[in-house]
Amino acid sequence: MEKNKKNEKGLQKVLFLGEIGPKGWQGEFIATSDQCAKIAERFDLPRVKSLQARVDVRIDGDLIRVLGRIKGILERICVVSLEHFDEQLDANFEALFSENVPLIKDGEMKDDIEPIERGRLDIFDIVAEQVGLNMNSFPRKSNVSGDYIEENGVENRPFANLKKLIKKD
Repeated sequence: MEKNKKNEKGLQKVLFLGEIGPKGWQGEFIATSDQCAKIAERFDLPRVKSLQARVDVRIDGDLIRVLGRIKGILERICVVSLEHFDEQLDANFEALFSENVPLIKDGEMKDDIEPIERGRLDIFDIVAEQVGLNMNSFPRKSNVSGDYIEENGVENRPFANLKKLIKKD
């Protein structure tokens, strides 16, 4: 089982299928500042402050199973207040790849299996995709309410009066 040194190349690892031995392949990575910047740009984030990943690749019949864990700190913008805040990212993931399994069955694409291109897996791309899948879709700073407060301090609840419009029989 091969083990990469932490931060040797950051997340820059192209794993060729021939490198996956009978016991699989493992790697631990810490993203470089350039890689954090690329991920931030990819997902339109102000900044990725830190990102690390543990990746375990196993052959499972015709499938290549990529298991891992990502941890990081993402600088986000609150959808309510537009303030910047840090979102902690800590997620396990699993991704399936194949060269041989038909990706289209009965005219429909199999969503859970990704094709392997040119006999290799791009670890950076896999981890970056998992960041996008696991970050909060609607980031909200923890101490911000969803109520709209007008400038004069009056609370405005635009949907509060909808109950009055419902006719009771």
